[in-house]
Order: sequence, then structure tokens, then C-alpha cells
Amino acid sequence: MAVATPAAGARETVRQRRDRDQELLVWPDLVFVEFICAVLFTISFVILSTFVNAPLLNRANADITPNPSKAPWYFMNLQELLLHMDPGLAGVIVPTLLLVALFAIPYIDRDNDGQGSWFGTKYAVRITTFAFVWASVWVTWTVLWDDGAHVRVYERLPYLIPGTQSGDDMIEWPGEKGTLFFEDWPGGDAARVVWDFAFLENRVAVRDTWEWSMPVPFQPGSGPHDGHLDWPQDFQNVPLPLNGTWIFQWEDPVDSWMPGWLRAMAYPYDAHLDIPAITAEYVMPSVTIILLIALMIGILFKLGWAHTTRDAVIAFFTGFILVYFALTIIGVAFRGEGQQLVPFWKVPNLEGNPAIRNYEPPPDAPYVLIDRRSGNEMHG
Repeated sequence: MAVATPAAGARETVRQRRDRDQELLVWPDLVFVEFICAVLFTISFVILSTFVNAPLLNRANADITPNPSKAPWYFMNLQELLLHMDPGLAGVIVPTLLLVALFAIPYIDRDNDGQGSWFGTKYAVRITTFAFVWASVWVTWTVLWDDGAHVRVYERLPYLIPGTQSGDDMIEWPGEKGTLFFEDWPGGDAARVVWDFAFLENRVAVRDTWEWSMPVPFQPGSGPHDGHLDWPQDFQNVPLPLNGTWIFQWEDPVDSWMPGWLRAMAYPYDAHLDIPAITAEYVMPSVTIILLIALMIGILFKLGWAHTTRDAVIAFFTGFILVYFALTIIGVAFRGEGQQLVPFWKVPNLEGNPAIRNYEPPPDAPYVLIDRRSGNEMHG
């Protein structure tokens, strides 16, 4: 029987129906596999919990706060993200956008061939390997950079030189000692400029440490004009247009009829922007994430390994999985007291802390109950 084909130039709007052996259905192909996996995992956990006690601590002691205090392992990646950007960006915006991107994959990749298969394209293995290495390198590097690990190595350089083992030989990053270090060098001025690029220290240094100044005929904002534009001082309190204090003068609404919550939401009087904080907490993490994803996919197309949307999706999904587990491992095994980045053998073992492990509140310990409605306290 002849199969009707669309006329030349006509837009095809109906998909060609495939044979059963060409399809991978949710039921029974996927659900059956998931059911078998769920049963095996349940049996495994029952057997494991029978012979090995769960690593649960004793009752919390308000006088002994665990340090570090970590989230469950499946939230460690989010807790790790919170160390590198604003909480709103790390806890809400980035996870939401990533989930939306994953949900949108079936609507972006409309190709029927090889659906549900990770290695369903010609160069899928190469793409997966490249994305795995790419994400591993950049996740490690960005975490180390944001923690200032290279600065600590830099500061330890004098100790590697024989005869300079005293604490006075410590190099500051950046600092007066380091700046003076180049004075006698040919071209020392240029080296000093590079040395003073404090933003290379870590992300927060852009907000707190990096300082530069340039002469300007006028100065934005409401502060006094000293003839120079200084970072970060002159950018920490930039008024928003129409905030009632700049171009258009509004009345301070403190004594107005509006309730406080309405003034905060709908009456942005004296609203300002902290540009250095926004740069460090929002702009730099967002640009880094977007740039690394776009650069990875662009390189794959340039190498000739990626040709279709499916190839780009494979690279993106591989990178997402790697970043998810890499951040989890870093948070679990390399975050010590105060969430400092330390070798895994220096991570405190809270289960081995007898003050936390064996704490038992005395039976006659005094307690205080507070009635939330009245605010009254009951002592016992």
C-alpha cells in the first residue's frame, strides 16, 4: 500500500507512526525497570538496616552546636551552592531554572530516533566523556578559586625557599609587602598592577577587597563629589530612579497612612542598589554558569562531535549529573569547621565527639516553656 507523503514545500504536521519495536514506552518498558529497581533497593536497605545501625546522633544539646552543621547528603549540593552565591540565587533561582531546563528537554529535542538512550547518537560517548571532564575540571577549579586556595598556596611560597622559614616571610595577597616586592624589578609597575588585581583572589574580594579609582567630572548618586569614582565605596549606595530622593523628590512616607508592609512592597522610597554585592553574589555566578555551559556546547560543535540538538542535550545532561554529584562529594567530604575547605581527613567526625554523641539531658534539668500566644514563660 502506498504511503502518502507531503507535497514538496508543504509543512509536515503529523508524525509518522513507528513500529512497536522502534519505540520505548513508559509502560511497560520504563515502569517495569523502575519497579524492579525499587524492589531491589528496598530489600537491600532492609538487610542493611538489620545489621548496621543508622548513624543517628543523640538528642540535640543547645549548649553544643555541631560544627560543621551539614544538611542531609541529598541537599549537600544546594548547601555547597549557598557558599558561592546569594541564597536566593542558589536556593531558588538556579535549581528552578535547571529543573525547568530538564523538563523542557522533550519539547526542545523533537527527534524520535534514540529517545531515552544516553548514547543514542554517533558521537555520544565522546560528548559524554568531554562533558564529564569539562564539568569536573571547572567545578573543582571554581570551588578552589572561590575558597582562595590558590592564595594560600601563594602565601606559602616563601616557605619553599631554603633559609626563609620564618613567619615574617609570609607574602600578603595582595598587600604592601607584595607590592613592594616588585619595586626593583624591570617593569615593576606593570607587575604591580597585575599583583593588585584582588578580584583574582575570590568572588567576595570583588566586593570587599578590590579597590580602584578613576577621575570623573561628575559623580552619580547622592554622595559628596570628590572628583574620583571609587570602587566599591561609590557603588554601594546607588539610588534607583524614581525612588523619591533623586530626580523626583517624594515625601518620606514614614508618617503616611500606608502600613509598613505596603510601603516596603509598593513604595520604594529611598531604594538603593549595592552594585559590588550584586556583582559578587549574582552577576559573577550567573555569568560563570551560563558561559561554561555555552562554551562547552560551542566547543563540541566546533570539534564536529555535536551536530544536533540531541548532542547538545547529552552534553548538558552529563554536565548537570556530574555537577550534582561533585558538589555533593565536596560538601560531604571536604567541608570542615565553619564550612572551610579542608582535606577529607580533617573533616570533624561528629559521631566521634562524645559531647554530642553521648549527651543525655539530666532528668531534673530546668526547662522554660513559652506560650506563643501570650508570651508568658513557664519554668520547671
